[in-house]
Amino acid sequence: MESRSPVRPRDEELEGVLRDLTGARLYRNNVFRLTGLPVTASVTQVRRRREEAALMAQLGTPPPTAGELPLTPAPDWDVVNAAFEAMRNPVLRLVHELLWLWGAGQDDDHDRAVRQHCGVIEGSSLTAPNRPAIADDPLGQQWCAAVQAWAEVLSGDRIWDWARRRVKEVADPRLTTGTVRRLQDRLPRHIVDVHLALAAKAAEELGPEAADRHLWVLDESSFDDDLVDAALRDAVRPAEDRVHVACEAADRVAATAPLDAIDAGHALVEQTAAPLRVIAGMLGASDPVTAAIHDEVARSVNLCAVAHDNETEAGGPALGLLPAARRLARESTTIDLISRNTVAITRQSVLSRVEDLRKAGRVNKASDRLLAWHRHTDDERVRAAIEVVLNDPTALITPPNGVPTRSSFFGWGAYLWGWRATGDPQKFVATHYFTAFFIPVIPMANYLRDQEYIYGKVPLSVAARRWRLVVLLLAVAFVANPFQGSNQLITFLTIAAGLAVALGLRRYRLDKWAAAQAHSGPERNE
Repeated sequence: MESRSPVRPRDEELEGVLRDLTGARLYRNNVFRLTGLPVTASVTQVRRRREEAALMAQLGTPPPTAGELPLTPAPDWDVVNAAFEAMRNPVLRLVHELLWLWGAGQDDDHDRAVRQHCGVIEGSSLTAPNRPAIADDPLGQQWCAAVQAWAEVLSGDRIWDWARRRVKEVADPRLTTGTVRRLQDRLPRHIVDVHLALAAKAAEELGPEAADRHLWVLDESSFDDDLVDAALRDAVRPAEDRVHVACEAADRVAATAPLDAIDAGHALVEQTAAPLRVIAGMLGASDPVTAAIHDEVARSVNLCAVAHDNETEAGGPALGLLPAARRLARESTTIDLISRNTVAITRQSVLSRVEDLRKAGRVNKASDRLLAWHRHTDDERVRAAIEVVLNDPTALITPPNGVPTRSSFFGWGAYLWGWRATGDPQKFVATHYFTAFFIPVIPMANYLRDQEYIYGKVPLSVAARRWRLVVLLLAVAFVANPFQGSNQLITFLTIAAGLAVALGLRRYRLDKWAAAQAHSGPERNE
């Protein structure tokens, strides 16, 4: 984050005065509008008006305010009394004088700027929905005219001549021509800041696009472009600070209390939504600062998801949070990080659904369940994770229950045949076959091995299991010999029907299990 230029000590008081005149409060908080006094009111006039306002307050009558631009609703006595008290500060009074009506007539440039500007700021919203294109919007043109009027007044000499004359008339040692010089440097930026505050508020409440009209108004004015750019960068810093603080808090939770990290991640998404809208609205979606801030939030959300999953291996809660991180991410490195974590956690979540079968050595049934889940789910993320698991020969590995038999009697027996690649070039998958005359006939199991060791049992391929079924049917047909008589045919049909029923029930149970995953699987955790 860029460092902010420090305010010089002599400007502290001026900054404090201007801080109360930001955004829509620019004219509402003007002490002359609140008290109804002219900007040139003497000490005696101020005292008399204060006494009059106090008496009216005691009688229950609203204190008097400026006649030409009255406040609605009228301020209460406490506000008005505070305004009288504030007028004791000569710097504050001079600032409020420069930003209020001088009573110089309808054609006076300064007073016209005040009227126009006050009218648009306190009038119809520039960002109301369903407005025409800004260039064709009458209200937008009014805002442009009002801002330009102030730009012309502040760039002229008359307002500063008036200010220097007032310094001499007031004759207060706290008020000098140096104050006027500082105001001449500061007020143009302040008017710009007023509109940027309105733009930020619109972006926060309505979305990034809502700031465009306010920024367009400034672009159309004659305020210095460098001044506007610098003010714009400063205007988003409060939103940036809010994001930084929220991310730091979430990161601390992920590091110190990972079980609470999911809640912290969701809270972070919610807390940063408004400031992110402000940053995107003010700087634009493609600005490097916008991208960097979005990525900062995305990485913190990702950290919360991963921290919780590392602690619990629950899968679902993390997968419910990671999509939010992905939506926030802008840079390819952040997107890749979140995508990798999503795949890894989804994969682990998928594996956890068949972990009991894997531990029991029933890897083929585990594979069948995942295939059924793949058929039923509409969640592309889950489908992709299942495909990763099924395509990885080692994902469902279970320790072998003894060494597979590798012997035969005149060619009848069992051997390990074949070679299927894995991610490790030193290891491969071989199939344990029942052999007849040394010919592999029935695939019984797959094993992960290298040239010396067998590491575990892995699922048979779908093709191998179908071939095994075909061989079984052929064996039944050979034994029953249905073409030799009606009894053999009935026996064959009975066995075939029983086998079909068994396969149907198996398919029904698999489909029922897969359907249940839609109610408890990762796809339910968005």
